[in-house]
Amino acid sequence: MARGRFDQPKRLQYGILVFFLILFLYPIIWLFINSFKSNGELFYSPWTLPKSLFVDNYARAIGVGNIGHHFVNSVIVSVSVVLITTLLSATAAYGLTRLRWKLSGFMLSIMLLGIMIPQHATIVPLFSIFSKLHINNTLLSVIIPNIVFTLSIGILLLTGFFVTIPKEMEEASVIDGCSIITAFYRIILPITTPSLVTVAVITFIPVWNDLLFPQIFLSESKRMTLPVGLTAFKGRYSTDYVGMIAAVVITILPSIIVYVVLHKRIVEGMTVGAVKG
Repeated sequence: MARGRFDQPKRLQYGILVFFLILFLYPIIWLFINSFKSNGELFYSPWTLPKSLFVDNYARAIGVGNIGHHFVNSVIVSVSVVLITTLLSATAAYGLTRLRWKLSGFMLSIMLLGIMIPQHATIVPLFSIFSKLHINNTLLSVIIPNIVFTLSIGILLLTGFFVTIPKEMEEASVIDGCSIITAFYRIILPITTPSLVTVAVITFIPVWNDLLFPQIFLSESKRMTLPVGLTAFKGRYSTDYVGMIAAVVITILPSIIVYVVLHKRIVEGMTVGAVKG
């Protein structure tokens, strides 16, 4: 009887976990199943398995929707933002937490204020600045604002980790002849890998799915990223829904793969600052 009472809370926990698993996986499974249907079958029976597999939907998504070209643009933007944001976040967080100086706390507060600024409030001034710099309708006009808006989160995450690293490690490296820069790159960065991976993934997912900046700053189809490219399936009088669903599946696959491969590192990076003391 005692064992049964002990198992009951566990069954409830597993039941809740299974419920949320189904809740989050169902939309992805629904998209994947319906990406192989025809438009008629999609509207007639959207909740059933396809009677036959329409692989042409993916061919149409790549050909007519030009998803392959948009995919390359998204990769260029996302990889550039992730690399620059991760590097800048690490150097800024290190300088603000490890190299204590008079205004370090104040500057940290100023940098973290970026979290409070909504992206929509910056569209008009950014458009004006980019027009004067003649970088509108280039991938650079999408990369720059994404770096700015992801930098604050990266600094916030890394400062929580850097403060837990014993200062004796840097002092020992300086005694051995290392400069501050050498100690940072050869000693500090390697042990912050979980946190760096967390920053990279948290930066990658919103940038990969970003619609606002590409839609505002890019005007030519050949420079569009994937989220904007999905609008190509919507015509004036009709919409190719199954082609759009196939393109959506292609769009979300990189985010899913990145998270599945790196989820252990993400959890480790998010909790490491909380368990070290």
